[in-house]
Amino acid sequence: MSEDSSASNGLLPVEREDRILGYLQGRGMGAVTELSRALGVSEATIRRDLARLAARQLVRRVHGGAVLVDGAGFEPPVLHRRALRAAEKERIGRAAAGLVKDGETIVLLGGSTTLQVVPHLAGRRDLTLITDSLLIAERAAKLQGVTLVMLGGVVRPSELSTEGYLTHLCLEQLHANKAIVGARAVNLTQGLMLEKVSEVATFRECIGIADEVILVADHTKFGQVATAVLGPLSMVHRIVTDSGMPQEMVAQLGALGIEVILA
Repeated sequence: MSEDSSASNGLLPVEREDRILGYLQGRGMGAVTELSRALGVSEATIRRDLARLAARQLVRRVHGGAVLVDGAGFEPPVLHRRALRAAEKERIGRAAAGLVKDGETIVLLGGSTTLQVVPHLAGRRDLTLITDSLLIAERAAKLQGVTLVMLGGVVRPSELSTEGYLTHLCLEQLHANKAIVGARAVNLTQGLMLEKVSEVATFRECIGIADEVILVADHTKFGQVATAVLGPLSMVHRIVTDSGMPQEMVAQLGALGIEVILA
């Protein structure tokens, strides 16, 4: 399998690394050939992934494969993704926070980009922040002038966020001025897309309780596809992205009546 064909599975390097670590946790040792089949990528790609993991002392290379290093930490994918395009996400977070006014209620759904909104909310007055994310909650709880509402539900270890029936019950009783959400992929045909089908219900309900929806996503998410369709682009009022966004895409989104803010 070539590198080009392996890339068609849509997995980012950090996502492959997470799956490799999960594979090794369950089996102890993983051969390059086995990992290649399991992830649907080339053996050359697996070797590069293993080299990066070995450099971080998470795995030890052995003949034909790798084993998990004793005591190696296994971070949830959302923690891995924080390091991807960190500078762009910080700028996006700052710009999105600038759209939030004193006295508003906002929904901030968990994600590596939405997480970067929180530090820039410092100094807001009488702000109510609703979130499903333990990471966002941990940061927001330290801010003066912010009332934090944590959605109940079953915790997803991979994302450190809540989901399920209890989350639905909480959202039924709430209203927000703005919902700030991310997406795994955005394209003009399918609209907003997520990686997991189980995420769709919570995202739609959060969007449904808000007067305005703001999408935060770096430019690499546009023109891509993912597993689950969240909804059409018409559900979004504003998009905050980075300056790497092609002007053609900015114009196409503008023609749909969506304001695009380049951070």
